[in-house]
This record gives sequence, C-alpha cells and structure tokens, in this order.
Amino acid sequence: MNEVRELTRQLRRNVFVRSPRRSGLTRVLTSMGATVLAEPGHGLSVTGMDACTIASAAAAHYIPIQELTPRSASPEASYLEISQTR
Repeated sequence: MNEVRELTRQLRRNVFVRSPRRSGLTRVLTSMGATVLAEPGHGLSVTGMDACTIASAAAAHYIPIQELTPRSASPEASYLEISQTR
C-alpha cells in the first residue's frame, strides 16, 4: 500500500514553468535530477523538484522565469496513470 501512495504522490505533483530559455532551463533542472517535459508556448512540466528549488536554480544560471505554477493531477488522472503503468 505504501508503494501505491508514493507513486500517487509523485504522479500528482508537478510544476509548470514558462521561460524564454526553455532548453537551458531543461539542462539545468535535469542535471539536478528533475524530470522535465516540454509543453507548448515555452512551457515545461517539471517533476521531482519543488517550485522554490526551480526558481533558485534558474536564478543561479541567470535564466528568466515568466511563470512558475505548482500543479496537481485529479485523482482520476492519477488512477489512470497508475493503472496504465502496472
């Protein structure tokens, strides 16, 4: 049961980041262990890292951030994701 809770926790939380230097930010965040997926309009979906850490990493590399929004998936979306990976 703890395994399911941990998997659900990981699936439910990510941070949406918008930056005009998306590729540079992707390199920085992945080198720090985050998982980064591209989204439309200079957006990134980042898992494995909180918003504060993302902002600090971007600032340390002089990468501008235009949006930084923590997001959660619905319980239904989390369930579907879990059931598809099992």
